[in-house]
Amino acid sequence: MTPRNRMTPYNRMTPDDRTPSSRRDGPDSAPGEMAGHDLRAGSQISLFAEFYDILHAGLGDVEAYTGYARRFSRPACDPGDPDSPGDSSSPSWTACRADAPGPLSAFREHPKVLELGSGTGRILIPMAAAGFRVTGVDKSDEMIALCMEKLGREPDSTRSRVRLVIGDVGDIDLGETFDLVIAPCNLLTYMTQRDQALSLFETARRHLKDSGVFIMDCSIPDVRLMVNCDGVPRTFEFEHPLTGTTIAYTLTPYYDFVNQLETDHLVLEERDGDDVLRREETTEKLAFYFPREVRLMLEVSGLEVFHEQGSVVENVPLNEHAGEMVFFARKA
Repeated sequence: MTPRNRMTPYNRMTPDDRTPSSRRDGPDSAPGEMAGHDLRAGSQISLFAEFYDILHAGLGDVEAYTGYARRFSRPACDPGDPDSPGDSSSPSWTACRADAPGPLSAFREHPKVLELGSGTGRILIPMAAAGFRVTGVDKSDEMIALCMEKLGREPDSTRSRVRLVIGDVGDIDLGETFDLVIAPCNLLTYMTQRDQALSLFETARRHLKDSGVFIMDCSIPDVRLMVNCDGVPRTFEFEHPLTGTTIAYTLTPYYDFVNQLETDHLVLEERDGDDVLRREETTEKLAFYFPREVRLMLEVSGLEVFHEQGSVVENVPLNEHAGEMVFFARKA
């Protein structure tokens, strides 16, 4: 698969021996704190977690999701207004920008967003900075720790609008509903069993307001590329934005086309010239999905798709030329 992060279908790159909490946390945790989990300050962040933001830098999905939050959290519009969230058939219905009309100061209260698989806060923190109250759910201690570290550099106004919950996105029940629920950046690929994928969508539906919107995106499998890359190691190099060192990332994928599963062996090295400063490796299993089955799973989960497109950042057709599938749904 070749998603927008250039080489992998993941939205997680942490070792898969994490033990997620099974707690179901309520809505009354203090803003800017993590619900139901005590993460010791100064816990070590792995190179995989640190690399996540480097790999996903500059993709454009942060601005896109902030724009979607503005669009779908706006007060009810005139049904004839082409910018109305309900009028997805209009030719002017395009991916929203962060500067889309509708200042948040016009709201009686800050709109609420739930991000499933919030990771390092790459999308969550900019949305909070834009004025949304954002709850993030993730099962990785390392990702949550990195998100909290990044939040520590944000102003109080941003931190006060963030709540982090550690838990399984298929099992969590926060006891509240949201204007917008998102499952971005290939989260679905981590649902390797059909019941896990359905549970993810049921979680989204459970946390939607009656007028709320669920948005998910996932790469469309490039079967020809997958066949050619099966068992073939590929190495990519990046410059660390803070240290200037070289990050070498080696991916070796193995595909099970019958069961639509992908097993990846991943190696990360941080290099300074010929010296290897850090090295980590892991193996993880993912699933790959096609648009028709995702539509069916959304329907079975009680969600009705009202718009779909082939890119997170622009409203292009979801067809054989698209690299992504992006679904916008409401409660059926």
